[in-house]
Amino acid sequence: MVGRELGSKYYRTDYGEPISHEVVLSVENVSIPGQIENISFNLHKGEILGFGGLSDCGMHELGKAIFGAVYNREGQVMLADGTNIDSIPVAIKNNMAYTSKDRDNESLVSNETIRNNICLPSVSDLAERGMLWSKKLKQFAEKFANMMSVRMANIDQFVFELSGGNKQKVVLARWLGKDSDIIILDSPTRGIDVKVKADIYALMDDLRRKGKSIIMISEEIQELLGMSDRIIIMKDGKISAEFMRDPELSEEDLIKTMI
Repeated sequence: MVGRELGSKYYRTDYGEPISHEVVLSVENVSIPGQIENISFNLHKGEILGFGGLSDCGMHELGKAIFGAVYNREGQVMLADGTNIDSIPVAIKNNMAYTSKDRDNESLVSNETIRNNICLPSVSDLAERGMLWSKKLKQFAEKFANMMSVRMANIDQFVFELSGGNKQKVVLARWLGKDSDIIILDSPTRGIDVKVKADIYALMDDLRRKGKSIIMISEEIQELLGMSDRIIIMKDGKISAEFMRDPELSEEDLIKTMI
């Protein structure tokens, strides 16, 4: 389709790199009644932690719960400094980011411009003496749209006019602009072409090398194997298994813990 094979070069090629001992996020006994039960884990600095399972295993609900986007969450999500993440505003204020599986309805304001979508989480940072200046917002949005190579007419183009891949680039551009330290990516390459997938994988690798920490939720087994330092498999709302990055780890190893 794109004139080349989709091979291992699209994923990380490193193995055996130690994970930092520094814990940046602790999830303790997080539950959502009827959806997930007593989920606990630590996220480390510079780590890509993959979550996999069947689509209804609870991993997508977990991503929202970690970001404080679930009203009936039980348990705790805490940063290294003890901050309790219990709402979206608290998460954003503390440099956490979240991209939803439902990109059009939950990660973007589709009937708004690219500029406004990119600037949205950073409005308080961009304000000067309580005022927002059009020139500053334009420069900010252009910087991060160009950094993500968004194919657009200009930053005043409406998001609903973009392809799926370019919409996802706008989502990522907004969190790059916020300089988020902890990034929750739910189905980051869902419904986009292989070229944009490769760009997103390269971005994720660059972010983790810079010390950013990523939770990647994915229904694609090859994506989990190719990008994760550690993989947690969920089944029926609970953790079923955990694997470390290993070239010998196979799809079959993951699948048998999902079903």
